[in-house]
Amino acid sequence: MRDYLSADGQDVAAIMAVLNVSRPTVYTWFNRWERGGLAGLANAAGQGRRPILGAADEAPVVAAVRANRQQLKEVAVTLRQELAKDFSARTLRRFLKSVAGAGGASATP
Repeated sequence: MRDYLSADGQDVAAIMAVLNVSRPTVYTWFNRWERGGLAGLANAAGQGRRPILGAADEAPVVAAVRANRQQLKEVAVTLRQELAKDFSARTLRRFLKSVAGAGGASATP
């Protein structure tokens, strides 16, 4: 197998240590490079963590924030119960920014 990178002479263990990743991750990168070159290393759409709050949550979130916009932490507690989803006030804040940035409903009246 490929125990060394030909360009630098670094072994897999060194790459793992420098980048703080597992052996399978390094070999996955090797395989992706061999199949697709630099483009093969790019993340495909849809990779990563799925959002906790989505478009279906927009209306109840905006309504709750409008009702008590000065206490976002309290709004988050209420919405966690209503939506049966676990998220932080910071996640709520990011969701509101994304809604406002996408031209959606504003959290302020």
